[in-house]
Amino acid sequence: MASDLFKPIVNERTRAPNFFNGRLLTGEAMTDEQRAQRTARELLGQAIGDGVVYGLEVSIATASNTLTRPVVTIESGLAIDRRGELLLLANDVDVQLVRPDDPVPDVAKIFRTCTPISSGTYIANAGVYLLTISPIRTGNGLAQVSGLGDTPRGCNVKDVIDAVEFRLLELPVPAATLGDVNHLRNIVAYQCFGAAHLLDVTKDPFAADAEPRTLLDDVTALTECDVPLALLYWTATGGIRWLDLWSVRRRVTHMRAASQSVLDGVLDDVRVAVAEAMIQQFQEHIAAQLAVSGNPASLTATDIFMYLPPAGILPANITGHAGFEPSQFFGGLTTLGPRFTEGARVEQLFAEAVRYPPIRLADKELIRLYNIRENRQAIDGSFPVAPAVVFTNGHVPTRAGAHFDLAHWGYASYA
Repeated sequence: MASDLFKPIVNERTRAPNFFNGRLLTGEAMTDEQRAQRTARELLGQAIGDGVVYGLEVSIATASNTLTRPVVTIESGLAIDRRGELLLLANDVDVQLVRPDDPVPDVAKIFRTCTPISSGTYIANAGVYLLTISPIRTGNGLAQVSGLGDTPRGCNVKDVIDAVEFRLLELPVPAATLGDVNHLRNIVAYQCFGAAHLLDVTKDPFAADAEPRTLLDDVTALTECDVPLALLYWTATGGIRWLDLWSVRRRVTHMRAASQSVLDGVLDDVRVAVAEAMIQQFQEHIAAQLAVSGNPASLTATDIFMYLPPAGILPANITGHAGFEPSQFFGGLTTLGPRFTEGARVEQLFAEAVRYPPIRLADKELIRLYNIRENRQAIDGSFPVAPAVVFTNGHVPTRAGAHFDLAHWGYASYA
C-alpha cells in the first residue's frame, strides 16, 4: 500500500523514550534511551566512513618479542568500523600474539556487537596473518538492585565500559604463494588491494562492483566490526619475518555511494583510498628492503615486486648514498627518463596518479622516471639530503616539460 504525502514514516532504529515529570523512571527506559543514542552515533559513523582515523600504528616490540611468542606494539589511536562504531585505544599497548598457557580470566560480563566465528588469538602455523581491532563492551563493578515489587534484592553490573580487542586471523594464502618468499609480501599486498579487479574494471564496466573484491573477502572470520591494522608473516623458525601495515590499513573511506551507478567503481572514494594505500605500502616496503639489503644497488624491481603503485619515490644511490640504482632497479622494464621535474609539480603528480591503476611489471608498459630539481640541486651543493627518483604509471601525463621563467638551466628537460 502506498504511503500518503506528509504521513510520518517511522524510524524504529532510533526510537527513544519521552521523559516527563511524573513518569516512572525505569532501567528499561534508560536502556532504550542509551540504545537510541548509540544507534544515532553509529549512523553518523557510517556517514563518515570506516577505517583508521589516526594512530594505531603497529610495530614489533623489540624488547619483548621472541621467536616463539611474537609481541607487537600498537600505538594509541582511533578507528571507525563498518557499523559506524568508534574504536578508541587510549594508550599504547603491547599485544602478545600467542595465547598464554594460563590465560587471564574473562571479565564478569562482555557485550559484543559482532560475534566472531573464531577467537583469533593465537598462531597455529607459519603463514600470513591479519591483525584487527574490534569493539567490545565490558562490565565493571556491581550495583545493588533495589528489590522493588516482587524483584528479589541482589546485584547487577554497575558500569558498562567501551573497550577494544585485537584479533589475529590467518589469510587463505596458497602454499605456492607462501613458497615464493621473495615476492610474498608484494603479492599478498596487491591481493588485499584487489589489484586484479582494479586492472580489469574497464573490461566489463557494467558488471564491475563498486568495491574491489580482495583477499580479505575470503577470510570468513572477519566481521564488519573488525578494522584491519596490519599483516604479518610468521614462521616457526624465523618468528615475525615482516610486518606490513598499508596492505590492509586504510584511511577513513566512504564505502557507500549515494548512487548505484556503473561509474561507482571509478568515481568513489574507495578507488582513491586504495591507490593512496598502494603508494604508502610501497614506501614502507622499499624502506624495509633498503634496511636489510647488503647491496641494494644490485637489486631489480622484479626481484621483489610483481606490482608497483601508480606512483612512488625510490631511494637512489646517487653520489654514493645508500639506495637503489635506478637503471638497475628498473632494468628489463620499459622506462622513460629520469627527466627533471620541478618540486612544485610533484604533489600534482601524485594527486593525479591515484586515479590510475597499479603497474603490473609483467606487462612491461611504460614507466616514467623523474629527478626532482630541488633534490638534485641540493645533492650537487653537497647538502646532506637523500637522493630520490620519482616513478609513475606511464599513462599519467608527463610533468617534465621545461617552462620559461620557471625551469632552471641544467636541471630541466627540454622537448
